[in-house]
Amino acid sequence: MRSWALFFSAIFASLSSVLSLVVPFCSLLHFYHGNLFVVASERISSRGIEVMLYLTPFLMFFAFIIFLIILSGLKAPSKVFEIKQILKVVVIVTLSWLSLIFFIQFLDGMINDVLESLVFGVIGLFIILPPLIVGLISGNTMYLIVNKRRFDRLQDNAISKYKSSPL
Repeated sequence: MRSWALFFSAIFASLSSVLSLVVPFCSLLHFYHGNLFVVASERISSRGIEVMLYLTPFLMFFAFIIFLIILSGLKAPSKVFEIKQILKVVVIVTLSWLSLIFFIQFLDGMINDVLESLVFGVIGLFIILPPLIVGLISGNTMYLIVNKRRFDRLQDNAISKYKSSPL
C-alpha cells in the first residue's frame, strides 16, 4: 500500500528538512550572541532562537502537510537522488514563490517596487531550497527503505508458500 510508505516518507522528510533549517540557524544565533536561551521579556536580537524553538513544532506540522502534497504528486522514486524529481519540485516552488510575490505586489499597488521585493524573495527562496532538497532526498530514502522491507517480506512469504506446496 503506497499510502503508508508515503505517510512515513512525509514524516521523515518534514523532520529532516525542519531540523536542517532550525539547527544551523539556532547554532548561528548561539555562537553569535553567546547564549542559547534568554529571558522572554528581554528585547534583544537573540530572542530569534526562542522564536525558532517555539515555532519548530508548527514548522514540522506545516512541512509534513507540504511534503505529503509534494510526494503524493510525484512518481514513486527508484533512486535516492532523483535529479528530475528535485528539478521539478524546485521549478514548481520557484514559480509559485515568484508568482506569490508579484500577486502581493499587485494587490498592494506597489508594482513599481517589485525589484526590491524580488531581491528579498530570491534570498528567501535560496534559504528555503536546501531544506526542501534535504527533505526530498530523505523522503525518497524512507520510501525506498519501507518498500524494500515490504518487498522482502512478500518475497519471503511467497518462498515459504512454494516450499510447503506439494508440487
